[in-house]
Amino acid sequence: MQKEKLTERRNQLIERLGVYIENSDKMAPLEARIFSTLILTGKGGITFENLVKDLNASKSTICTHLNTLQAAGRVSYFTKPGDRKRYFNVTPNRLYQVIDEMLANWNEQHDIHSNIMEYKAAENQQNTDEDKEFDLQFHENYIQFLEEVSNSVKKLKNKISEL
Repeated sequence: MQKEKLTERRNQLIERLGVYIENSDKMAPLEARIFSTLILTGKGGITFENLVKDLNASKSTICTHLNTLQAAGRVSYFTKPGDRKRYFNVTPNRLYQVIDEMLANWNEQHDIHSNIMEYKAAENQQNTDEDKEFDLQFHENYIQFLEEVSNSVKKLKNKISEL
């Protein structure tokens, strides 16, 4: 009975995580479910045949999405000695890739907002009408937020690499 509950819970998590990934990463629905399944499968990986069975999808559709995920560097496979099957899993360094992508995005936003703030400050110095002055508070707060969140994520990345 406990095994059935865990299986049901796993299926619910695959669906929930799949919907989230589908929307946040702009993936096709089944592609997101495959990726979710791999996240919840762990290092042991899962075979192509089990993905077809577990997700109740055609072999060609699973194959197409696995190829897309592999090409994007999200998924890799390995084989086991004496076993002809391929075992798929999330690319081992995927978390580092995601962290690096987030940091790059935040750095770009930081640069843009810094440039906007500099421009608005220069405009404010030239402006003689207080009603037309730019409010710089939002940019100051947002830049501070980006710096703080970037530092926190860098610390997390360092802690992960120590494991």
